[in-house]
Amino acid sequence: MTIRRAIYHNPLAESWTAPIKEEKAAATKFHEQLPSYAQTQLVSLDYVAHEIGVKSVLLKDESSRLGLPSFKILGASWGTFCAVTQKLHLPFDTTLDQVQATLSRCPITLFAATDGNHGRAVARMGKILGVPVSIFVPATMHVRTKNFIREEGAEIVECHSSYDMAVQTAFSEAEKVGGILVQDTAFDGYTDIPSWIVNGYRTMFREIDAQIGDRTVDLVIAPVGVGSFAQAVALHYKSPGRSTKVLTVEPDTAACLWMSLKKGENTPIETEHTIMAGLDCGTVSSIAWPILRDGVDASITISDLESHQASQDLAQHSISAGPCGSAPLAALRKLRKEDLESLQLTDKSTVVLLCTEGAREYEFPRDVSSAIPHCQQEP
Repeated sequence: MTIRRAIYHNPLAESWTAPIKEEKAAATKFHEQLPSYAQTQLVSLDYVAHEIGVKSVLLKDESSRLGLPSFKILGASWGTFCAVTQKLHLPFDTTLDQVQATLSRCPITLFAATDGNHGRAVARMGKILGVPVSIFVPATMHVRTKNFIREEGAEIVECHSSYDMAVQTAFSEAEKVGGILVQDTAFDGYTDIPSWIVNGYRTMFREIDAQIGDRTVDLVIAPVGVGSFAQAVALHYKSPGRSTKVLTVEPDTAACLWMSLKKGENTPIETEHTIMAGLDCGTVSSIAWPILRDGVDASITISDLESHQASQDLAQHSISAGPCGSAPLAALRKLRKEDLESLQLTDKSTVVLLCTEGAREYEFPRDVSSAIPHCQQEP
């Protein structure tokens, strides 16, 4: 019998409030100028609310965002725009047309490493800006995912190693040619662009605020890869005046945040294959870690099978969700009665699931034990 990881409840988050910063909506204004911008749907899952015993469960559907099947374009577009304007010594309020005109005279190559959606989003920004893009991918990437990136006009560079190594290789190559690495994970000497990407993600939460009106969000559930998206979640929902709890979800085989919270320090891990490819990351972003360490109320891990079953369930209700996108629903369903009580959920509570990607091809898992080859209970 396979032993599963227990949910980790984080005592540090009970009294933590996000740092007060003047929040400018420049990223959102930028997004509103991009082709095909529209708010994504906030879908009510009444059947899940009844199943869990809460008032409402709302799903933010990011299956179609600015023409791509993932939320990633929010961060990649703003991060790319800020990085390019900085390199060209242009002000951040420069128009997209002005940036395109300058790049036509002074082209810059964009670089990124990806498990899928981030690289495709950076490639799309390269197409919009009219500049070359090189995307570094791990050996395990699905061939169809690579083809989607190529269709955006980017060069694919295969790295016969992990995602973390692909990031370092992309960084080195960008340094050699004076290009720009557009990456959502921070490390020593590389923090500005990941910070801009995090700010770009916050457009999603401003939309939710507008869509939800006067209702209070009691729990928000976010998937975690390197943690930059969860960082944006915590900064927004843990801001002064809010009482929202934050629950993060990772694959059983790539639980770098869960392990780091458990150990009390940012702890890189070796990952195993998962159908939740965008969450297959072994190291928490250096700028995300302090926020997640203090601001995440609970961390849970799920199997490939649980993610797959949640995707199938959402499909039956006309919601397109890949394994990463369905992970929050799988996490909610995995909560025990005592977990719901610890998160202070009642029949009056509202839960928001952040469904970060649309449906895509992947190999169906057979059962829990085959999906998690070694997920013994951590001491």
